[in-house]
Amino acid sequence: MRTNDLRYHRPMRRGLGIALVIGGVAAAAVSGAHALTPPIAGAVASPVPVPAPFPAGSRVRVLAGYSPSGGSGLHADTDACCKANDHYALDLVYDDQPNAGLGLPIVAPFAGEVVRAGWATSGWANYGLRVILRHDLGDGHLYHTLHAHLNAIDPAVVEGGNVAAGQVLGELGQSCQGALSCGSFSTPHLHWAMHRDSTVGGSGTGGSFGGNAVVPEPMSGYEDLVQGLIMEIGEAMCGDGVCSGGEDSGSCPQDCPSCGTIPPEGRTIEETDLCFAQSGSPQYWYDANVGSAGACLWTHAVDAAQADDSGRWDFVFEQAGSALVEAYIEPGFAGSMQAKYVVTHAAGVSDVVIDQASASGWTELGTFDFDQGGGQSVRLDDNTGEPFSDMRVLAFDAIRVSPLGGGPGTTSGDDATSGGGLDESGGDPSAADGTLGDGTVGDGIGSDDGITSDGGLSGIFPGAGGSDSEGCACRSAPAGSTGRWWWLLSVAFLRRRRRR
Repeated sequence: MRTNDLRYHRPMRRGLGIALVIGGVAAAAVSGAHALTPPIAGAVASPVPVPAPFPAGSRVRVLAGYSPSGGSGLHADTDACCKANDHYALDLVYDDQPNAGLGLPIVAPFAGEVVRAGWATSGWANYGLRVILRHDLGDGHLYHTLHAHLNAIDPAVVEGGNVAAGQVLGELGQSCQGALSCGSFSTPHLHWAMHRDSTVGGSGTGGSFGGNAVVPEPMSGYEDLVQGLIMEIGEAMCGDGVCSGGEDSGSCPQDCPSCGTIPPEGRTIEETDLCFAQSGSPQYWYDANVGSAGACLWTHAVDAAQADDSGRWDFVFEQAGSALVEAYIEPGFAGSMQAKYVVTHAAGVSDVVIDQASASGWTELGTFDFDQGGGQSVRLDDNTGEPFSDMRVLAFDAIRVSPLGGGPGTTSGDDATSGGGLDESGGDPSAADGTLGDGTVGDGIGSDDGITSDGGLSGIFPGAGGSDSEGCACRSAPAGSTGRWWWLLSVAFLRRRRRR
């Protein structure tokens, strides 16, 4: 077994065909598979080279490699009928980033269809937030790639939709069992696997099972993907839409647009602004055409211990001082009576609970002292303590910051520099690097988990849940709103704001 500080790249063997990618479908230029590690019985080779699911310019380490002896006892099975065949699965981390890269982007290796995007449940719950993609790689078979334990999923990644090769899927994380911080393993990482002709379904939200495990080689030019291997994933290219490889807002503003500052005269931060970040399951985020600028985001309030969907407005002050902070709440739209806005300021953190159901227009959160620079914010989580069965709408709209002595804040929304990478959101789970895998809780569906046919799940509120077709995990139409709830009929469900 090679050690964790290994820094090598075994040269690719000669005689390999070159993969051509045309129109998002990869086709082998010559016949034959490209995998350089020979598949064991029941597994197959990839028909094409496999790009690593990380942006160009990333330095990636294999935390756990192939087989139960490769760092995770859960990387097992090649062609079992009723399990995830994860013998050639990988646990991957950012090698040169704090906390293994928690909150940094994960991308699609190939173009494909989004089969699952959101929280895994039941027998698959240890995957946490995960994205499963389906790919046609040109050899007559269908392939699925699994991206599990995410910290957030990009809002543009919606079940039934399509993604391009290299498109951001979400953030590397530590999620499992319905929580963003999981006790099953201590190191945030991406659990990634590739399966051929597998079925997506089974208990709860379902997972990819059956078919054959795929040897994902060469992966970005690397073979023999053992624990401790370091992969340098190409060079960052300014203009590729991903902020990576040392790029920043100064060297490449089009890939790394920055959150604007709050000047002495103040500023209004809309939910479309780069200073706003949303996280959680995309199928539970909805758009409405009401609000301070004619639009807002909303979800349902829940009484869960951990937040599922969250929004954060980041502050970068040009000058230190006191400022009045207000939240805009559309009259008669929201229904939550316990919306807790968490304000991070110079003196610490303050919780401000607002009754959105009775609020109208600009609602004061308080006056706080702020330091010059960033690291300060307002955060709103969906776990207000109100039962989901009450169906109370929780609205996420503009935040206005007015430094004392300044006038009303100026509105700032998307402009020519809008775009940008996923912001880290959620808590910062304490994790000590060194865990060799996913702990003791199964990543996939156990042999004793009953495989059921895919149930037909559709949201009661048309279009609200993407195309997730797995039973009671969906959320339905808003209720608990006061006043003019007829506005909800104009909610634009199919529109998603993408923040890369």
